[in-house]
Amino acid sequence: MFSDSEIKNIKEAWEKIKSSKRILLVAHLNPDVDALSSLGAFIEILKNYNQDYLAFANSKSSDYNFLSNEEEIIDNLDDLFKIVGNKYNNGNKVADDFLKFFDLIIVLDCGSIERTFLASYIYKVKELNNPPFIIEFDHHIPLKTYADIEIKKIFASTTEILYDFFAINKIAINREVANCLLAGILSDTANFLYPSVSDRTLAVASNLMDLGAQFPKLLNSTWRNKNFLEMKLLGLALGNLKVNKKYNISFSILPYEDLNNIIKDYNYLNGDIFGDIAGFLSSLSETDIIMLLREEKPGFIKGSLRVGASRPGIKADVNKLASIFGGGGHKKASGFLIKGNIIKEGSNFKIV
Repeated sequence: MFSDSEIKNIKEAWEKIKSSKRILLVAHLNPDVDALSSLGAFIEILKNYNQDYLAFANSKSSDYNFLSNEEEIIDNLDDLFKIVGNKYNNGNKVADDFLKFFDLIIVLDCGSIERTFLASYIYKVKELNNPPFIIEFDHHIPLKTYADIEIKKIFASTTEILYDFFAINKIAINREVANCLLAGILSDTANFLYPSVSDRTLAVASNLMDLGAQFPKLLNSTWRNKNFLEMKLLGLALGNLKVNKKYNISFSILPYEDLNNIIKDYNYLNGDIFGDIAGFLSSLSETDIIMLLREEKPGFIKGSLRVGASRPGIKADVNKLASIFGGGGHKKASGFLIKGNIIKEGSNFKIV
């Protein structure tokens, strides 16, 4: 699956990791299971090799305590600044160039540098004479290059890439790592339901179970764990579901007022929920493409696009559609963010 040059990069990346003294692991903001599982697996490996590290994913939800090493992942910049200052700067405060205290940054599951929530700091530290080295692992369609070594494949999940990274470098996978890797695959494939699943994905999952991954336990944690808030949001999406027969697209629109009426009594929102809803809607058999639009905060509209899961012969590429709005992802599943407001007019909506 990997070319000679890709294998060379994979081996060089591991040598760089082993020789690094201070490592920052980063996943995307509002991290999902694949992102947190990738962090958790790498944390486990770095602990086994006695490496010095910190891990960061902004706005991490509290729903993922079933994942190994989840408690070590810092979820906001203030805490990250404080910990870096205490650990690497003699207890003194750190400034915008705080990344200079690391000699390696490993970015996991981020389709773009902006999704790290550290883009401005990364750009700033790159201007230094001896900036930290950056290694990127990701399974999304590449948008632009920023890492010194990129390890990318259009696989079902980033953890599927990490499985090969560990295997090629002969890094032992224990039960904790196996659980993390399988959790990422299960989450990003809706438990093997999405078109991104290949025979290779199933083979990797099988090998991970041989290595101790607990499939029934993970299934309960990634699928059979929906709370009341998530069910209410799913109900809202289903209630607003419409079909455009001319273009064979189904869509659901969630304006801020309706979302806020449901969310306002909760302190957090699971970053996975709207992706899960879009995935559920993709099981609708009558249309080729599903679009979920929601205004989570005033003035900003997020979109999730999916190809109908029950229509595998469809050649639609929703990544091209998402790219028109500055987004991206995969051919079968993509997303975007635009500025605007959703206005409700009776049973109809408009964007202004």
